[in-house]
Amino acid sequence: MAKSAPQKTVTKKTSSMKESKTKSVKTIKALKKLRPLAVKHSPLNFFVKLLLIIALGSGLFLVAQKYRGHFLAGTVNSVPVTRYELNQKMAEKYGQQTFDEIVSERLLNAEIKKNKIVVTEEEVASEMTKIVKDYGSDEAFKAALAQYNLTEDKARESIKQSLSLKRLIETVYKIEISDEAIKKYFDDNKTQYSDKKLEDVSAEIKETLYQQEIYTKTQEWFTGIRKSAKVVGFI
Repeated sequence: MAKSAPQKTVTKKTSSMKESKTKSVKTIKALKKLRPLAVKHSPLNFFVKLLLIIALGSGLFLVAQKYRGHFLAGTVNSVPVTRYELNQKMAEKYGQQTFDEIVSERLLNAEIKKNKIVVTEEEVASEMTKIVKDYGSDEAFKAALAQYNLTEDKARESIKQSLSLKRLIETVYKIEISDEAIKKYFDDNKTQYSDKKLEDVSAEIKETLYQQEIYTKTQEWFTGIRKSAKVVGFI
């Protein structure tokens, strides 16, 4: 009776080990079922990944080609010239001049808005027609634009700004051309009007003197505006 006790203990241990092993197997099988299909290293998954990598690489290449001008100015014997390098060189040569132009433009736009100056598209078109006529033909006008690297849209924008400035000066200053000033100009330029009478060229002289006064007042106005503006440069 005393010898049967160890057999029962061994039997219990063996049974417990079998149950534990069975549970481990079940757990492994359950984990395999839960494992995502993407983990399987099938040829199909490999080619899908490869195609995705190629597509991503092609996309990045196309984006780089499209926007390379934002980072590169060009190449010299396949060596890149960066946009930063170009900007640095341009800033050294034309930085101050360009900065002053931007300052003047912003001050002008602010004053135009402040004084509620409005120039219509019809006025711009009319002025454009006059300029084309002065050039003699539409072809000559376009050739002049090409010479200065301008488009017609840029020309219209410039004309609108010029007309706005003129109207602003006319608002700030009351410009009047006297008959005495017209006669003096006529007498001072008799060689130019040798075969004409004063009354024949009076309107032409008045317009010439008026434009001269606009220019003079514009310089005076810009000088005053620039002095009163808070401008800080870091060039």
